[in-house]
Amino acid sequence: MGIRSVRLRAVALLAVASLTLAACSGNDAEESDAGTGQALTIAAPGVVSSLDSERYQGFISIDLLPNTAGTLVRFKKPEAGATTLQTPDQIEPELAESWKLSEDRKQMSFTLREAKSQFDNPLTSDDVKWSVDRMVNSTGVPIAKILMGIGGWDTANPITVTDARNFTINVAKPNAVSVSILSTFFMTIYDSVEAKKHATADDPYAYKWLAENTATFGPYQVRSFDPGKEVRLTANKNYFRGMPKVTDVVVRAVADTSNRLQLAQSGQVDIASAMTFDQLSSLEKSGDVRLERVLYPNIDVLVPNLKAKPFDDKRVREAISYAVDRKAIVDSAYQGFATPSADYIHDDFGAPAAGQSLTHNIDRAKQLLAEAGLPNGFPMELAYNAANVGAHSEQVAVLLRSQLAKVGIDVKLNNVASGADFDTAKREGKLQTWLATSTPLVPDPAYYLQVFYSTGGLTNLQNYSSPTVDGLSRQILETQPGAEREALVKQVNDFMVSDMPAVPLVDGQKYYIFKKNVTGFVSYSQGHVNYYDITVS
Repeated sequence: MGIRSVRLRAVALLAVASLTLAACSGNDAEESDAGTGQALTIAAPGVVSSLDSERYQGFISIDLLPNTAGTLVRFKKPEAGATTLQTPDQIEPELAESWKLSEDRKQMSFTLREAKSQFDNPLTSDDVKWSVDRMVNSTGVPIAKILMGIGGWDTANPITVTDARNFTINVAKPNAVSVSILSTFFMTIYDSVEAKKHATADDPYAYKWLAENTATFGPYQVRSFDPGKEVRLTANKNYFRGMPKVTDVVVRAVADTSNRLQLAQSGQVDIASAMTFDQLSSLEKSGDVRLERVLYPNIDVLVPNLKAKPFDDKRVREAISYAVDRKAIVDSAYQGFATPSADYIHDDFGAPAAGQSLTHNIDRAKQLLAEAGLPNGFPMELAYNAANVGAHSEQVAVLLRSQLAKVGIDVKLNNVASGADFDTAKREGKLQTWLATSTPLVPDPAYYLQVFYSTGGLTNLQNYSSPTVDGLSRQILETQPGAEREALVKQVNDFMVSDMPAVPLVDGQKYYIFKKNVTGFVSYSQGHVNYYDITVS
C-alpha cells in the first residue's frame, strides 16, 4: 500500500472513529432531554454555518432545516415508493389546526393548534406575526419574502391578527401556491418569546442567536452546534405529533466523498449523502446498503447568454440541442443515475410530456447552423463550477466539447474554481455559456417557470424574455391542480421546446445511502430525509 493510500485510509478511519463516538453520545440519556430513544448518525458533504431559515446554503440547508422547522402547513405524507411530487392541493395542517379561504381567496384565515416550543412557550398568533415580519424585513437574501411574492401575498400588509389563536394572511393576487409556500422551511414559525430575549437594538430579529440556536415548534431542536462541522439534534419533547422513535441525530461534515463512502460501506453511519455516481454504482452492487431516491426536480442545463452572439439566434440554440447526445452523457457522466431530458419539465412533476421530445440529430444540427450562416461552426466558451452543478460537471463539459465538435462548434472549457466568481460572472453577463442546475425551492411547475424562465426571474440569468412564457406561467400559477392546469403546462412546455431558451441536458436524481436497518423513508417534496419517520432497528 502506497503512502497516499495509507494517509487516505487513516483520514477515513479517523472520520469513522469520530462519527462512532458521536453515535454513542447521541443516545446518551444524561445529555438528551428527549430520553433514550434511537440515535441516527449522518455523514454529509457539509454542515450549515447558520441554523437560521433566512440563511439559505443550498442542499445542506435543505437536508437539515426541514427537521427543525415548525411550519403552519405541510405536504401530506406521501406513500412509500411515490413516483411523482405532491401538488398544491395535497396540503394538510401542521402548526395550524385549520384554515379557510374567503370566496375571493384573498384572505387565508388560520386557527392555530395548541402547541408548545422546546422552551415550553405556547404557540400564539404573535409568534406567527413576529416570524412573518422577520421574513418581510430580512437582512439577508429574502427567500421567504420572494416566496410570498410568488404566492401573491400582500407583502406590504401580509398578516392581520385577530386573537391569540386566529389570524389572517392577506393575499393581493391569489394563486395555486398561495398556501403551499407555507410548507417550506423558509417559512419557519419561531418562538418569539424566546427569540426576543436574545434580540438587541442592532439585531431586533435575533439573527445572531438564531444562527446557532433553535427556537421553533418543530420535531427537533439543536443540542449542540459547531458551525460548518457538526450539529446534534434531539427531539422536541413538546412536538404536538408526539415523540419520534429517533430521538437523537448527529450530522457530521465529511467533505471527502471517499471518506463518506468508507463510512457507508463499513456501516459506521446510518445515512450518507452526496456520493459521486461511480460510488453510487459500487454501493448499489455491494448489497451492504440501500439506495433511496428523493423526488427532486432538478434539471442540469447548458445555459446560453442570449445577449451574446450567436446565441441570440434560436437556430443556433436548437443546433446545440440537436448535437447533444443526452443518453451518452447519462450513461457516462451520471452512471445511469439520471434520465435524459426530453423537454423542460422534469419527470418528477408527473406533468404531460411535450409533443416533440428533445432528440439527438447531427444532420439537423448542421442544417440549422448552415441556415444561421455558420456552416463551418463557431468557437464557443463553456464555463462550469463543480460547487454549482456537482463533481460530474467537468466530465459533462468534456463530453459536450466532444459532441459539439462533430457539428463544427469548437468548445473551449472554462473551469471557474470559485463558486462566488462563477455566480458573479453569470450575473454580470461575462460568460458565453455555462452549466447550471435548475432546482426549484417550491416543487411546482409554476414556481419553476417563474424563477428560471419568466422575464426578470430570479435565476433567469440568460436574459430570456418571452410574452408567451410569461403569460402561460402566470396562468399556471393562477390555476388550481387538475386537467386545465396540466394542459397549460404542456402548452408552455411545447412552446419552450420550439423556442429553446436554454438546452436541457439531464433530469437529475438525488440519492441517499441508508444502512439496511434504517427504515421508514418516504420522499417529501422538499427533497430531504424526514428524521421523524425513521426507525433504526
